[in-house]
This record gives sequence, structure tokens and C-alpha cells, in this order.
Amino acid sequence: MIRKLSILLVTLIVAGCLLAFLIWAERRPDAHYLSDLRSAISSEPAPAQARGNLLLIRPQLYPMDYQSPAHLRLKLAAALDKAREAGLLGPDTLVALPEHIGTWLLARGEKVEFYQARSRQEVRDWLLLGNPLLAIKALLLNLDAERLDEALLRMKAEQMAEDYQQLFAGLAREYRVTLLAGSILLPEPRVEDGRLRSGAGPLHNLSLVFSPQGTIQGSPHLEPWPWRAGATAAQLLSVGAVHYRVERDWRPGYPQSTVHLVDGNRSSPPLFLRGKLDWPIGGASRDIPLTPREVEQASTAPGSHLLNIWIARE
Repeated sequence: MIRKLSILLVTLIVAGCLLAFLIWAERRPDAHYLSDLRSAISSEPAPAQARGNLLLIRPQLYPMDYQSPAHLRLKLAAALDKAREAGLLGPDTLVALPEHIGTWLLARGEKVEFYQARSRQEVRDWLLLGNPLLAIKALLLNLDAERLDEALLRMKAEQMAEDYQQLFAGLAREYRVTLLAGSILLPEPRVEDGRLRSGAGPLHNLSLVFSPQGTIQGSPHLEPWPWRAGATAAQLLSVGAVHYRVERDWRPGYPQSTVHLVDGNRSSPPLFLRGKLDWPIGGASRDIPLTPREVEQASTAPGSHLLNIWIARE
């Protein structure tokens, strides 16, 4: 009888501890959010007559900017507000955002300690502690660090796709511009009835263009992941009478894109993320940072950098 009671007591204690851990793991208390909303504009003089303009945004982003889509929106809206005040937004404006700006939406809703992690091991530990189902999968399948990144991405893919479309479609609609929304890494992404969806297949790097009405413009641009040179044709898009070609490249050691005028001999400076987002994802080499550390910047000013290119009438 005493033996049975002891077993029952131990079982209750273990069950209670497990329940307490699950409740703790699900808790996401609000954290104080303070971000640098400053931005600096670099623009050539406006021509007498312009067909439009290309506005590149190199946002300065940190892990806490991805605690919620609202945080990321606040950072991007601050840059767009400054561009609007400077007269750089109009019906013929193409606003371009960097590669993988959407991929980091996988960090939404994690524990505060995740965003404060100082090493990849700490990132891994807090991901496992904050996501019990992922932890169980990691233990059962013996996931290594890179596969753990991918497992988290796949676990959150549906929410990431929804957040990506709501965030960037909303910005395009609010500021009445055509928005090249940067890319997001998703498993088997597709657009159905105007909505971005994810599947269970191979990972692809997807980029969407949103019209000033907030709808998806043109076809989704998909590239295999990890990136392979020459695997996919360049992305083509138009704003009014101006036609653009977007080319992407990992060879410098970080994801970047360049926007070219199809009917002119002009190319933009490279477009990339700034800040401290250096956690490799989804099979990328651990030696490749997502944000360049030693590349030429448009300005020494802190905050986000906005690079504007006017397209003159011929």
C-alpha cells in the first residue's frame, strides 16, 4: 500500500512539474520595446521631369524588432514617413526592401530571453525551452543546429506567411506605393485566391510585389534554397512606364539584391539588411551572416538608410 502511494505521489509530482513547465513555456510576458527609429536619406537631385523613382530601404533591424509584426511595422513606417515628408513617395514610386526581411518573422512571439541571447547555443536553448513540441521533435529526431532552424521555420510557416502578407500589403496600401517586399523563406510557398500559403515541401525563397491597393502584383518570384547561382531567372516588375529587373546574389557572403532599369543603363546600389541579425537559417552556411558587417554604407548616420534614385524622362 505504501509502495503504491509513493508511486502515485511521485507521478503527481512529475505531472505537476510537467504542467508547470508547459504553462511557463507558453507564457509570453510583454517586454519593454525601445528601438532606434532614426533614418537618413541619400538622394540625387530631382530632374525637371521624372518618370518615377526607386527608393531602397536598408533598415537597421535587431532581434527585438521581430518580437511582433507591429514592432517591425513601426520601424519600417518611420522610414516611410520620412520619405513621404521628403516628397519621395508617389504613384510611380517603387519601394524596395532587402532579402530575408520576412524570414525573420519566424522569431515572432518567443520568450524575451531569446532576443537577448548572445550566442547561437543560447538561441537554440531558448527555442527549445519556449517550444516544447519542437524540443520533443529535436530529441526524437536528434536535430542538429541547422535542422533545428529549419524545424522552427516549418513549425511557424503558416503564421509567417500570414504576417508577411498583412504587414507588407498594409504598408503598400497605407503609403500608396508599389512595394517590392523583400523575401521570406517558406516551405513550398504558393498564392491561392490572392493569399500567400505555405506547404510541406522544399524550402524556397519567395518575394512578392504589392500594389498601391495592397494586392499581390504579378506572379510570386521563387528561388530554390539554399541559393544556387543561375538557378532562377531575374524577377521582372513594372511601375507605370518603368520596367525593373531584380537580381539576387549570395556570393559576397550575405544576401543582397540589385535593382536594374530594363530600358536604361542604370543599376541600384546593393540592397541588404543592416543591424544585428546574424543567425543563419534553413540550411545556410553557419559562416554566412545575414547582415553585412564590413561593406560600404550609404551613410555613417545611425538608423535605417534610404537611397533614392530618380528616373528622368528621356
